[in-house]
Amino acid sequence: MHEHWNLVADIGGTNTRLGVVSNGLLTDLRRHPTGTLPDLLDALHSLRDEIGTDPQAVVAAGAGPVKSGTIRLTNANLDLSEAELHDATGAKHTYVINDFTAAAWSVAEVTSADVAVLQGEATPPAGTRLVVGPGTGLGVGALLYSEGHYHTVSGEGGHVGLSPRHREEVEIFDAARRIAPNSFFGDSLALEAEMFLSGTGLPILYQAAGMAAGQCDTPLRSAKDILQDARSGADAVAAQAAQIFTTHLGALMGDMAVTLMPTGGVFLVGGVAEKNRWLFGGAFRDAFNGGGRFSDLRQSMNLYVSEQPEFGIVGANNFCKNALMR
Repeated sequence: MHEHWNLVADIGGTNTRLGVVSNGLLTDLRRHPTGTLPDLLDALHSLRDEIGTDPQAVVAAGAGPVKSGTIRLTNANLDLSEAELHDATGAKHTYVINDFTAAAWSVAEVTSADVAVLQGEATPPAGTRLVVGPGTGLGVGALLYSEGHYHTVSGEGGHVGLSPRHREEVEIFDAARRIAPNSFFGDSLALEAEMFLSGTGLPILYQAAGMAAGQCDTPLRSAKDILQDARSGADAVAAQAAQIFTTHLGALMGDMAVTLMPTGGVFLVGGVAEKNRWLFGGAFRDAFNGGGRFSDLRQSMNLYVSEQPEFGIVGANNFCKNALMR
């Protein structure tokens, strides 16, 4: 069964998922603590020994920059090279890729069963696709479509500038400078988008909104607790933070979509979108579609939430299949 197989890995700061792929299909999925580099390599080697043959290829995806065949995994605080993957598994082909390269590849083969439609066609059409994922950070990926084939482009779209959209937000952005001064663009009110639009950023947004409302001791709270209180109406500051999160994320995705023109769709991926679908209703769509003279163009775009729970593994597998076809 596993004479010709591939190994795909989705490496997070806490846990690593290892997938066994036979004939292009995921046949087994294992979870391990990420731990240290020797721990990670031991897990890969143990899986290879359990199956009894070397994988044809190994693809490891993680959050971090890739350079010269090595990825620096920011959240796991370790470096992983393609050479180390080969030594641990014996694979002929080894690849390390950014997590949002994998996220982009995760939507390469989506069907109507894999998405919830926020706007547009029930089934995503073929074409260039934009993927945005507010998770621990804010990830952005692009899958370019040309002559019937997909290609990914790596970038750091989560670190573009975010500025107040309304006058009442000016004090909130100004207050955020006291919390995260290094994230601001010079002496402007623009800060890195990730500092508000992510799981680590929402608590900063919440504190800044509390400070702007005159609270002297706004507590540091988790994104999960903030969103729970926002949804229930138990905390007015949480509700305001959630509203700013929703509208700024929608506007940012609309801006990126106009830049890229993703005829194959715009996709939200990851746990925040999956677990907090209530955030992505009318206010989110209005912000996405609000583009001045190009509002009609934005309204014509296909907008989805990906419902693939293991999108990192799916994307690593799709990347692997594409790489081996070259």
